[in-house]
Amino acid sequence: MVQSASGRSDDVIVRAPLRRCWATRLLWPMVRGEIAAEVSDGCVRIRLGLLGRAEIDVTTIARLSRMQWPWWGGIGARLGRKLVAYTLAWGEVAVIELTEPIDARAPMRWRAERIIIGVADVGGFLDAIAEATRSTASR
Repeated sequence: MVQSASGRSDDVIVRAPLRRCWATRLLWPMVRGEIAAEVSDGCVRIRLGLLGRAEIDVTTIARLSRMQWPWWGGIGARLGRKLVAYTLAWGEVAVIELTEPIDARAPMRWRAERIIIGVADVGGFLDAIAEATRSTASR
């Protein structure tokens, strides 16, 4: 479920919890604190406790899509060629492709042009990002 918040334009618009599975318990010491993805007016923030975090300016988003994250892809902050995945379960995930690379933490710094996020409500999360991108572009 995606939760909406009201307030000033720089406040969080949507806070989406990451989807979890039974294996998430194995990461318990490292996955404490903030474990969510947030969409604000001009930014998408991902927090995965001590394992990683990223901030994406919505003006750098080139494309939004979905994909199936396989069980053998693992959970936690995962690294790949020009990508970082923040997942706590396998299944459908949100994919954000960027026009320019960002420095994401996973937990070390990694240059990424694609960010994968395993939120509980992928459709609602992608809709919120699209809305934030449209509202930023219309200014």
